[in-house]
Amino acid sequence: MKRIISITLVSGAALVAFAFTVVNHRQKKLTADEVISNYVTAMGGADKLASIKNIYMEGIINANGRKIPTRKWVVSNKCMRTETSISGITNFTIVRRDSGWSYAPTRGRKSAEPLTANMVAASQPGLDLEGTLVNYKAKGYKVNYEGTDEIEGSEAYKLEEIINDSLVETFYFDPDSYYIMRVRLKSSMGGRVITSASDYSVYQKTADGYIFPMQIGNVRYQAIKVNSDINEKLFKPSK
Repeated sequence: MKRIISITLVSGAALVAFAFTVVNHRQKKLTADEVISNYVTAMGGADKLASIKNIYMEGIINANGRKIPTRKWVVSNKCMRTETSISGITNFTIVRRDSGWSYAPTRGRKSAEPLTANMVAASQPGLDLEGTLVNYKAKGYKVNYEGTDEIEGSEAYKLEEIINDSLVETFYFDPDSYYIMRVRLKSSMGGRVITSASDYSVYQKTADGYIFPMQIGNVRYQAIKVNSDINEKLFKPSK
């Protein structure tokens, strides 16, 4: 993710001016709202993000060289289903606003089992298809600008978003494109603190103008559909 800047036929004065602009851009004291505003613009604007009512994604998980097909359905602020297929056997996790289930026959489970309340709560940000940063104040969240940090040798703007006392998301943004480069999640469950992080890359625009990262962590998405017909039965804990 390192950037290469190519300059040709530039005068000494112009080069100095360019260098000053880059340094000034990096040193400018930003606010959380400015970073979020630039991010929303980069992703197509607030209206575009708000127009996402549901989404379907399919891709491949790279599990230490093993390729595992995965699919995900999300209805904005309502429910989500994630599937993996291992040796032809389907495993799934369902999350709703107040409940959730997991079915893992590859682990010897014979039926869908309820998720704990903490697991359901930690999964709620995934239901927000416009993103938790958008209108974060109205959602009751708090966001702090934490300066810059280095991600894979590149500088990134850093925002910490406090969802609640037991859930904190930290976002890292590319200072040029304002796309998200990494998301770190910190949650508290049963007295334990759990942290995870996923890198975001390979941003692409769909035919209908939506922008998505096609690589999130070890998952490479191959197809994304927005506002398609989704069967509500997918979100019920049955095989």
